[in-house]
Formats: sequence, C-alpha cells, structure tokens
Amino acid sequence: NYHDGTEGANEFIARGADTPDTGVDTGTLARELRTLRKRNGGRVKKPTRLERSRKLHDAIIGLVQELQSAGFASIASPPGPIATLGPEIEDPKTGGKIGHVQESLASYIQRLSVDDNFFQRPPFDHVTDPIYRRLIRDFIDGAAMPESKIAALSWSGGVRSIEAPDLRFSIIDGLQRLYCFLIAALLVWRRERLVQDGLIPEEAWNFFAPSVNRLGEPQPATENLLQRVIRYEIFYAISLAGLLHYMVTFNSSQRRMSLRVQLEIMKKPLIEHLKSEGIPIWEDLGRMPGEQRPKDKFLASDIVLATQAFITHNAQVTKAFETERFLDESQPYLDNIGDITDIMKTLKRISGEVHAKIAQAYEANPNQCYLMTTGDPFLLGFVAACGYVRNRGSMEILDKALDRLLGEFERAETDPLRFDDYQRALDMIHASRGKEARRLVDDTFRRFFLGVTTDLDWLDTASQITGGVAH
Repeated sequence: NYHDGTEGANEFIARGADTPDTGVDTGTLARELRTLRKRNGGRVKKPTRLERSRKLHDAIIGLVQELQSAGFASIASPPGPIATLGPEIEDPKTGGKIGHVQESLASYIQRLSVDDNFFQRPPFDHVTDPIYRRLIRDFIDGAAMPESKIAALSWSGGVRSIEAPDLRFSIIDGLQRLYCFLIAALLVWRRERLVQDGLIPEEAWNFFAPSVNRLGEPQPATENLLQRVIRYEIFYAISLAGLLHYMVTFNSSQRRMSLRVQLEIMKKPLIEHLKSEGIPIWEDLGRMPGEQRPKDKFLASDIVLATQAFITHNAQVTKAFETERFLDESQPYLDNIGDITDIMKTLKRISGEVHAKIAQAYEANPNQCYLMTTGDPFLLGFVAACGYVRNRGSMEILDKALDRLLGEFERAETDPLRFDDYQRALDMIHASRGKEARRLVDDTFRRFFLGVTTDLDWLDTASQITGGVAH
C-alpha cells in the first residue's frame, strides 16, 4: 500500500477508473499502470543466480551462530567427544580406522563447516536442482538419510585418536547432504523470509512450503529438526594420501571430480603457504555456482604444477601425472622440493613484478594482459625456464635474469615481450596449448635468460622446433 492508503495498481484494476468509461484505450491504461508502478518504487530486481547463491551460502555459514543467538536449547553448548557404536575396523590399505556414529543434527552441524571444508567438490544450486531439492523435502518430511563419511584431522595432518585435542572434522563424502540439512533448517525456521531476503526463488519455496507448514510453528519445528539423528562413519589415523583415496573411491559413481580439484586437495598445505606469502591464488574448491575465476589470480592447480615445473625444470608436468604421483606412497609429500624459499621467492617475483609489468604494458589487450595468470602454456613454460636457470646456476643468476627481463619493459615502449611474434610462433608450430606451446615458452626464455639471444626471439625458437631454417 502507498503512504496515502491506496492499494496501488491492483486496487486501480479492481475498481476501475473514477470517471465514467469514455473509451480509454489499452495504451492509456498501460501508461496509467506504469505511472502507478513508478510511484510505488518500480519493480524490485530479482537477484542473479550468483547473488542468490552467495546470500544463501552466507546464511548457511552463519546459521549455527544465529541459532545459538536465537536461544535454541539443542545447539546452546558445543558437542562432546565422539562416541562410536561398537569397535572400529582397521583398513589395511590406508592403515586408518573407521567407526560408526549417531548424533543429533545440532551436534553434527557444529562439528562441520561448509566454509572450511576442502575435501569435497564445491556446492551446487541445491534449491533448484531437482535431485537435491527432493532430498531436502524428504529430510524435512522425516526420511532417514544415508551415512556420511567424515575425517577426523588435526591442523597438521592425521590424528591417531578421536579423543585427541583440537580436532577438526572434514567431509570425505556428504558435503552436499550437509548443505541440504542446513538449507532444511533455514527453511523450517525462516520460511517465506528466505524469498523476501533473496536467498531462494519463490518457485523453490512453493515446492517446500507444504512439507514445512505441516511441521507447525517455526520455533518448535526447528528445535525438533535439530534433534533429528544423523548417522555417519568417522575415519581417522589416515594420511592425506589415504584421505584422497577414500574421497575418490566414494565419489567415483557420482559426478566426476576434476583433476584440478584433486590437486588442490592434495597440495592444500602448499597452497595455503603460498597464499600466506601474498601470491594471488584462486581455488576451485568452494567456488559458488556461476562464479568465475578473477583473471588477475592464479588457479591453484596451475600453481601446484608450476612448483613442480620449477623443481624439475620440466614444462611438461600434467595434472594426471601429479595426481598419480601423489597417490604413490613411496613419494614424499612435497617431493624433492629442496629449498622452499627459492620457489616462494620466484613465484612472488613472477606475480608481483613480471605479471604486474605485463598487465600494465598490455592493458589494452586482455588476451596478452593475463597470459601469465592463464596458466597453461605460458606460466608452466616460464617457470620451467626459471627452474632450469636456478638448477644450472643459482638463485642469484636467476634473479639477474629476471632483472634483465624486467628491463625489457623500460627499453621498449610497445610490445616489450614481443607478444605479436609469440602469436606468430604459435601459428608456426600449429599449437596454442599443449607440449609444443610449453616448449616454445620454455626454450625462448631459457635462451634469453642464459644470454644466447639478446631479446625474446620467439620466431627463431619456433623455427628450431619445426626443423626449419632460423630466420
């Protein structure tokens, strides 16, 4: 209703115009309706899918604290130690132990976090996905849910006992179910307000409304839901490789987990270390539906491959090979990384100096501006060349080589890295990605760093790759 007590456009249509009908045409009526809508502030723009997903994700992240603030008794105090049902079994494959647990939803959602969890795929748009929204509705109706699979860890790795202090719990299989449980609690408690606040579409609420309304008033219905029994298996005394083994095994019959995500999981400590050093990294894990990687950030899996390319001075590292290598228990976790400060220092110079100069010099051309952060082939070839110089000489020699490269930006006003020639060289070798493209970048920078060429001679490198005559 408007401030003067009228009922807006709906009231106008119901009673008609105040004056007798004198042949007002539909165009006049449409203009009147537009005027009334403008007076009432116009139509409210619906949130986009990404905006809605972010709002729902934020509500889920803060749900436990919000329920505690609202005074729900079942969630007022933190859960106690985990009590398994019967003796645990031992897994000879991983050396781990597995037990079965039953506890309330209130305890379950306090132990686990969808925000910190990195041992599963990123979430889907559950309230519009036909499979997941049926699961949410069935859970609200009282259906028993399948067991989830939870890993008990410490911040430094595995734990020998589930009674160890400072445990954290991560999901091996069941992140989507956790999302569904939390969405169900939001629906039972906040109901139509989720539509009004832009967290779910109205069509989704209409689907859930009959099941939610049958539960009665929001406060007692939510309290009863929080006391529902949740069943799960608890896995502990396992390494990161063992954890990945379980994760891949239990998710193999579902939507395939990409190698990028697997690499992020395996090298999470390394990625966190690099991020703490100020290297801009974007992870696939936790990505919201519809969210795209910012172009000025490195993809986490690319950075993982780049570290190995630097250490082995080999541009031909692949996600598939690195994943299999990690699962080989005979391989150390960080391989033969040697002096970790070297790779840290190199990546910091690449992101903070080389990439920054490229972004500034080629600002008008997005395809060239973000060549380094795009990853394959440019980043891998460049880092492999850096690793070769460091391995053949020293970090001091590599630093001087990078200084010389940065000097090219001062010496040439336009196209300091000769990217126009780079594109022509890619055309010569008939590759924009893959082995030959990585080799082109690696060989060109190696020759420049070692003083074989006075500038980045992309065309000469391409000619040598194809067996042609050097120009």
